[in-house]
Amino acid sequence: TLAKLLFNELCAEYEYTCFVPRCTDMKNTKEIEDKVYSSMHHLGKQLTQGVEKWNPTDLRQQTLLLVLDDIDNGSHVAFLQDIVSKNDCANSRYIVTSRNRDILNSLDSCVFDVKFLNPKSSTKLFMSYAFPYPTEPRPSLKEWVRKIVAKCDGLPLTLEVIGTYLKTKVSESIWIQCFQALDEAENVVSLDEKLWAKLRVSYDRLGSQ
Repeated sequence: TLAKLLFNELCAEYEYTCFVPRCTDMKNTKEIEDKVYSSMHHLGKQLTQGVEKWNPTDLRQQTLLLVLDDIDNGSHVAFLQDIVSKNDCANSRYIVTSRNRDILNSLDSCVFDVKFLNPKSSTKLFMSYAFPYPTEPRPSLKEWVRKIVAKCDGLPLTLEVIGTYLKTKVSESIWIQCFQALDEAENVVSLDEKLWAKLRVSYDRLGSQ
């Protein structure tokens, strides 16, 4: 999300721009190369030429803003290093996101650690989904708001999903059940598994339809 916001803020400053989401779905260099060239924009307009007509030297000495989201293997690193060498423009910028610090370190990059949201920001985000303005929680639910927000550990996706799930729930018993399920998910050690365990709290309570 931060990478996308940064891309939107900066793209007007560059001749060529490209944002590639979910690189983790692309397992080899050819796949990510095709995706980059098919998503390339020039001065804000998507290029219409086919991937097969692209020559990597087309970008030489052109200002380029390239964002690769969620890179996770050596082929992604190899592609990025290749396009950097062929672009050869000091005024270009390359932004990547990854869950693997070793990959970022191998790129000789400036690493920014994305922190968890603080309690105030977590509550604000949760409330925007659970109680869209001008809705206010009932007095009996305010304490459960605080407890459930704390169980979301400052993770934006969890706050959004759980907030959306509780949006129409006015029964205090449902909020208590949600809190208890989030509490059980705390027992999971791995951060990724803990995230999925907490997201499942809303999924497991969906009706069969």
